Amino acid sequence: MITGSCTAFKEDLSCLIDEHLENERRQAVSHHLTECAGCRREYESLKSLKGLLAAGMCAESVAPVDIWEGLAVRLPGVCEVVQDDFSAYLDGELAPPAAEGVRQHIKECSPCREKFSQINATNQLLSQGLALPAGLNVDLWAAVKSRLNEDCALIQNELSAYIDQEVATLRHRSITAHLLDCPNCRGLFNQLSEVGDLVRSSYQPAFPDNFNLWPEIKAKIQVLPFAPKAKPKSRIFTNRLYLVGAAAVILGIAGSLTFFVNARPDT
Repeated sequence: MITGSCTAFKEDLSCLIDEHLENERRQAVSHHLTECAGCRREYESLKSLKGLLAAGMCAESVAPVDIWEGLAVRLPGVCEVVQDDFSAYLDGELAPPAAEGVRQHIKECSPCREKFSQINATNQLLSQGLALPAGLNVDLWAAVKSRLNEDCALIQNELSAYIDQEVATLRHRSITAHLLDCPNCRGLFNQLSEVGDLVRSSYQPAFPDNFNLWPEIKAKIQVLPFAPKAKPKSRIFTNRLYLVGAAAVILGIAGSLTFFVNARPDT
């Protein structure tokens, strides 16, 4: 029979109640309970607790809470979602599938169709109110020219950095496109480029023909002494020594055997 301390038996009390022990272990635990009052009390307590838990779980369960009703109140309805897209639908800003959905819903839903008609009529009134009179002639070139002049002023301030390749890639492309279209900025760019070329050609240092930096560089270089590595012994030579030694040993053994055989007295 299996024996053990109370601690080991207490660990098996729950399994005993659930009938998860093997036959031999179950008999050992049951026998221990008949002899140990402390373990028997703990076993009865665990058994009562498991009975209460089982009774509570088997009792009539409370119906689950239906949260959909609360969510349905908070979620927008189909009509509300479609009505939010009326303005974008009128302006042609919806994707084709979304626009088709709004169009189909307007055909099927009379309240949404009525509200859409009101929004459409309001937009038409606003468009008529914002339309310019037929006899009014508006010249936009002055404003466009002013904006172009502002762009030229900004780009002209960046031409020096542009020539030195110091502007970002996207800005470099914008300035290049502007120079192709604007003769004034292109002329200023050519002038700055010529000045830069003149400055570079004027300030180039003149080196003598015998200019040589190598002696000074060589004097500052620290040369480390070269220490050749010792060559390892040849493995072939070592193997030959081993073979010669082995042959000598074999010959010695053979000579000894020959001597003993010849030295035996005749019988």
